[in-house]
Amino acid sequence: MQLTAAHWIYAVFVLIVVATMAKRRDALIPCIAGTFFIGWSISGTPLGAVETVFKSVVVAARELLDIILVISVIGGLAATLDEIGAERVMLEPARRFMRSPQVAFWIIGCVMLVASYFLWPTPAVALVGAVLVPVAEQVKLPAISAAVAMNIFGHGIALSTDYVIQGAPGISAKAANIPVESLMKSQLPLIITMTLVTVTIAFLIARKDIARLAAQESQEPKLDTGDSENSSSDRPTTNAQAEKIRPTRIATAAAITVPLAYLLIVFLLIFFRLRGGEATAVIGGVTLLLTALFTLLAHGTDSLDLITDHLVKGFSFGMKIFTPVIIMASFFYLGSPEIARQVFGEKAPGLLFDLASSLSGLLPLNRVTVGILETTIGGIVGLSGSGFSGLPLTGTLAAAFASVTHLKTETIAALGQIVTVWVGGGCIIPWGVVPVAAICRVSPRELAMKNFIPVLLGFIAATIVAIILM
Repeated sequence: MQLTAAHWIYAVFVLIVVATMAKRRDALIPCIAGTFFIGWSISGTPLGAVETVFKSVVVAARELLDIILVISVIGGLAATLDEIGAERVMLEPARRFMRSPQVAFWIIGCVMLVASYFLWPTPAVALVGAVLVPVAEQVKLPAISAAVAMNIFGHGIALSTDYVIQGAPGISAKAANIPVESLMKSQLPLIITMTLVTVTIAFLIARKDIARLAAQESQEPKLDTGDSENSSSDRPTTNAQAEKIRPTRIATAAAITVPLAYLLIVFLLIFFRLRGGEATAVIGGVTLLLTALFTLLAHGTDSLDLITDHLVKGFSFGMKIFTPVIIMASFFYLGSPEIARQVFGEKAPGLLFDLASSLSGLLPLNRVTVGILETTIGGIVGLSGSGFSGLPLTGTLAAAFASVTHLKTETIAALGQIVTVWVGGGCIIPWGVVPVAAICRVSPRELAMKNFIPVLLGFIAATIVAIILM
């Protein structure tokens, strides 16, 4: 087919956006500018271009609204649980099993994984870091190894698959115009491969760090200066360390009820085969009910005001995460004909699809080149430091590649999703690992470097598997 000016404008601004993100800068202004010029080209008037800028944002927000809302209300529930002290009660059993540095590595990782699936990684960082990391240090697990475990299990495995909240697969599936359940099934072998390779390498590196720390401590002379208590007081302590606070009955009830409720949700979703919007609605509804229930039980009539504070915190968290995602999506979604029709009408062109078709005549697109391109582009857009803002591009690109090569859209999109989130979600980018680095008191750059080799080898393995399964 013949490419129009709109196609070339879209192609140029895609390159500008990718280059901007590769320079570790936000690409919202290029996305807005690209949407404006595409709108001008298609509508033929500056007024039409202005309308396109806003209409595309509305369409993108509408497509992502259920995901934004469920993550926001989960943030509100996390604020409620933290305020009543239930989060610490949830983690108390895990603390009792941390008897060695090796066991501590796995417990921190697994608890971070579960907490991230149900509460998302950012609230989980504060929870796990405050309660488990001090205990891990007592059993001689290096702080850097604890940080690696938190990163890989939380910001890597949990955030890139997001099986419970379905944020990442929801964005990718909408961009690729495929059912979210098919994408989640296709990503399973890729994430298993990624997990096995990355976690194994990370643990082997952690064992060396554990041995090195033990050797250093054995060589250091033990001087009884009487200042040991003073030196330990320099470290920030948690409530769990500083004093034994007996949890309230409501905190204990919440610590038991909330995990059981979410486990029941998982069972119901599987039993009734609820996916996509229906699954999101169940999770969001139960989360709101739990938030209201435990705020009411803990504060009585004061809960009428306090629940607002908790939900405001949750929605502030949700909008902070998704504001750049919405603007990025408003541009990249224009490359998909299904979504572009909501902006330009029934005659909307499939910009990215047409470009991929033309590219196939110049570059041999096959499963190998598509796998390498999807991984490379996913890694580049992840450099922005936002694990989700690149998903509209990788999802739309997956659909475009599949339309030309007749490969599996789901597998391509899953590969792009995994790479983008692992890079930008908080494993590779130094400024993305800051929350974990801060709570573990390690250098963000050192943590990013510790993650780099395990994650890179995981990418290579996952890409090979994706190429085979396409």
